[in-house]
Amino acid sequence: MSQAAHRISTWDIVPGSLDYPLVIAHRGRSGVAPENTLEAFRQAIDAGADAIELDVRLTRDGRLAVIHDRRVDRTTSGTGVIGKLTLAEIKEFDAGSWFGPGFKSARVPTLDEVFEEVPHFFLVNVELKVRNHIVKRLVSAVVETVLRHRRLESTTVASFNPLALRVLRRREPRILRGYLWSARHPLPLRARWLSPLADPNWMGPALHTFTPELLQRFHSQGKLVLARDADVGTDLEHLRSMGLDGVLADDPEIFVWA
Repeated sequence: MSQAAHRISTWDIVPGSLDYPLVIAHRGRSGVAPENTLEAFRQAIDAGADAIELDVRLTRDGRLAVIHDRRVDRTTSGTGVIGKLTLAEIKEFDAGSWFGPGFKSARVPTLDEVFEEVPHFFLVNVELKVRNHIVKRLVSAVVETVLRHRRLESTTVASFNPLALRVLRRREPRILRGYLWSARHPLPLRARWLSPLADPNWMGPALHTFTPELLQRFHSQGKLVLARDADVGTDLEHLRSMGLDGVLADDPEIFVWA
C-alpha cells in the first residue's frame, strides 16, 4: 500500500499530513537489482514505490555520475576514484555483474539519464556525495540538471554536508533540501547542530537514532522526517499513526504490498 492510487508529484508536503508515509526506494529497488542503476529505478517504479533515492558524484570531466561510493571498485568491474575518471571511462565498466549475471549490461547512469527514464511526475531524492573543494561545482551541476529537465517540484536534494546544502540554498532556494546525519561520519559532518547552515526542509535521522519524540520535534519546526526501515520497521499502519512522512527501503515492495 503506497500513495500510488493518489500519486504525489511534489516534495512540498505539510509535515505529518500524508495518509501513509512515502515509500522511497533506496538507491532504487536495490534489494533485487544493482543499486543506483536504471534497472533498479525501473524495478522501484514497477513495485509501486512513491519515489527513488540516488547518489551523485562529479566525474573528472564535470559530469554527474549516479553512484554511491567514492571509488567504482565495489559496484563496477572497474577500479579508481570517480573524480579522477571521465564519464566515458566509467561508462565502460560493467555495473551489474557484481549483483548477478542477469545484470551484466547495467552501466553507471548520469542524472540526465535518470530524469529521462523516470516519469516527470515521479519523485526523486538526489543525495550529494561531496566533502571537498568541488562542492560548488557539484551543486551547480545538479541545479542546472534539475532546471533543464523542469523537475523543481518532483526533486529534492539531500546531503550529510551542511555546507553543500548552504551552497544549494543560495544557488537555487526553490529546490527543497534534506539534511542527513550519521554517527559514523567524521566531525563536522555528524554534528546536527550545523543544520542551520543548510536551513533544511526535511530531516533524515542517523541509522538507529529515530524516535517518535524526534519526529514530533521536527514536525513542530515545520520539517518533514524521512527514516529508514531499519529504524521504524515495516508496519505502514504504525508509521501512519506516528505521522512519519517517508520511509527509505532497499525493497519498497515490503511496504507497497503490506
